Amino acid sequence: MKEILEKLCTEKGISGKENEMFDIIKELLDGTAGIRKMSNGNIIAEMGDRNSGYHIMLDAHIDRIGLTVTYIDDRGFIKAEPVGGMDLRALPGSAVIINGRENLLGVVCVMPPHLTKNEEPLGRDSIWIDTGLPNEKVRELVSLGDSIIVKSNFREMLNDTISVSALDNRAGCAALIGCAKMLSGEKLPCRVSFVFSAQEETNESGAKTAAYELTPDEAVVVDAGFAKQEGVPSCKSGELGCGAIISIAPVLSKRITDKLIDISHRLGAKCEFEVDGETTGTNADGIAVSRGGVPCGVLSVPVKNMHTQTETVYIGDIEKAAGILSAYVEEGGINNA
Repeated sequence: MKEILEKLCTEKGISGKENEMFDIIKELLDGTAGIRKMSNGNIIAEMGDRNSGYHIMLDAHIDRIGLTVTYIDDRGFIKAEPVGGMDLRALPGSAVIINGRENLLGVVCVMPPHLTKNEEPLGRDSIWIDTGLPNEKVRELVSLGDSIIVKSNFREMLNDTISVSALDNRAGCAALIGCAKMLSGEKLPCRVSFVFSAQEETNESGAKTAAYELTPDEAVVVDAGFAKQEGVPSCKSGELGCGAIISIAPVLSKRITDKLIDISHRLGAKCEFEVDGETTGTNADGIAVSRGGVPCGVLSVPVKNMHTQTETVYIGDIEKAAGILSAYVEEGGINNA
């Protein structure tokens, strides 16, 4: 699982550029499922009984937050704007990688503290990047619309935890890949579609279009959830090592939620819960209202320091989430339950 996660998190693939992830997903699935691309960047892998009258969709968004080049001034400084919910508090002084005609290392400009007595916090329209290159060279290598990711190294920490950017939601994608590997060679009672969906961080359009095309009978969404840490409400987070966070909300199917809880207990996962009074803030909100409606559940992997370059996860939680998903599929979801 560490190897899977490292390969996923060190790839680009910000919202709108998910096609860059196709080859790595294909490599990681290693023939366990048929794989194809949708025109909007969704990556779909299918396995199980294609002639079955029952179809389960498992979704995890493959896009990551990042930045995009919006302007280059006459000194070669690059203006950028966030793609998705970038935490601007962690951005000043950060190293970034500009994915131009070749990858360029740059730094987000920051004013010296000596000169910032009345300085406003960094805003979406005030992000500038310095590559150290002259204007002519920058314009030769960088174009408007090029993607930018924050530089982050894959670090193994104590107690089997990993720190790296893009865990939201490459951790969920790793759980889907782990599930597919567990199910490989098994005779399944249903058809299963693994959806590595596009553009969740911007408009959730990937999951909506996938659900519309695939017309599943039910869906389980796997996302990154808030891990318990200082300042994060306990009622909206899960401890690293709990196995997974299961969502409870009006937009979700109680039958699916109850079955996920039952399976997690049977597998020895403690699991924690996030209860919402309306929607979930995940792809399930869009999938649930596709066509005539799709019953949904949500399973989240706890992640600390969300949307920064030091997101942190416990590997065992991803493995446990994969186990819960595989057991859920093997039992046919809520079909005839």
